[in-house]
Amino acid sequence: MARGHFRKRNNGKWQLEVDLGSYVDPKTGKKKRHKKYKTISAKGSREAEKELIKFVSEVTGEGYHEPEKINFVDFVQKERYPKHAEIHLSHTTLANFIVYLESRILPAFKYLRMDQIKGKHIVDFLHNLQEDGMRLNGKKRKFSSSAIFYHYCILNNIFNFAVSIGAMNENPCKKIDKPKVEYEEAPVYSLEETIELLKCLDKESEVPHWQIAIKLAITAGLRRSELFGIDLKKHIDLDNGTLHVRQALTYSKQKGLQFHEIKKGNRQARKRDIYLSKSLLKPIEKLIAIRNKERLASNNYWDEERCLLLCDENGKPFNPSSLKNWWKRFLNRHNLTYIKIHSLRHTSASILINKGIDAKPIQERLGHSDIQTTINIYSHLYKETNQIVSEQLDDILQLNDVKNQ
Repeated sequence: MARGHFRKRNNGKWQLEVDLGSYVDPKTGKKKRHKKYKTISAKGSREAEKELIKFVSEVTGEGYHEPEKINFVDFVQKERYPKHAEIHLSHTTLANFIVYLESRILPAFKYLRMDQIKGKHIVDFLHNLQEDGMRLNGKKRKFSSSAIFYHYCILNNIFNFAVSIGAMNENPCKKIDKPKVEYEEAPVYSLEETIELLKCLDKESEVPHWQIAIKLAITAGLRRSELFGIDLKKHIDLDNGTLHVRQALTYSKQKGLQFHEIKKGNRQARKRDIYLSKSLLKPIEKLIAIRNKERLASNNYWDEERCLLLCDENGKPFNPSSLKNWWKRFLNRHNLTYIKIHSLRHTSASILINKGIDAKPIQERLGHSDIQTTINIYSHLYKETNQIVSEQLDDILQLNDVKNQ
């Protein structure tokens, strides 16, 4: 049980002291006493004694982590990782979490106990990341603002978890300003470029699965992981011309290929139905026939229960990175401008917005958790559309004619 003492100081001040036992300093390996101090104003010893009782209760009560002073690295590896991260994070997010931890965060905080980490330590760490040459890939460029923010988010989540289980009283990240992220507009194809792309895709008839995947990315705004998760028989209703977006396929070194429910968005966004372009119905029907023939011809089919859009002749799913590799070669063959696969999703949204489509159906189609997410991502496009709408309304009301009179 913690012991408390009080002693009189000058000018009506009293010092309260609570002995919380001993601990081993992780830096020196030596045993030390752990004490807490507080200076108060009191009229006499009785009032000081009452304040001491409150102070003892404060530092030893519920929500206060004593007596051991757990090292930051030990907490992450023995508490946060097995009891939270491994359970709640997707395996690709977990893989990124481990990379950021092992490369930067754990080395920076390895000599500190959880209770020793203050806002200043985090500010210094984030500031250090902004220096040239901090990247481990040999490049001399600075970390991007989004990468610095991701480091902050990991630390914030670790300390939030520590507070929730009583290992800390407060999250030091709450004491500092969040790093600002400088968002850059992702390059997208114009309507004319998109039409030219689709014409070039039609020439790639020997790879119908890639044809369909790229067209789905454009016409349905699917994420890469959602494209790889499509089962042609389970998720596509040719009679009604609908695609049921129900699962994703991702890859990490730790877990390999994993089918799982869609992690992003709310419950409705994770299970959404999209009307397919009519131009895709026949190609999909033909691809299903090809997959059936491949199943019959194979002696070692990967999974009899699946009929995947993106797989080899034995039904084994492609690694998601294979789409990026094919995409680069395809663009080079047809001398088309390079944009990332994910930017096809943005291209889909930008075309719809520029044609005056309301944000709500776009949000539902893309699988955003709420309409505000859609508006925030494409705010620059909505500003342009808002100006066009204003001009069109002037024309409808013949205000331009009035102005020119």
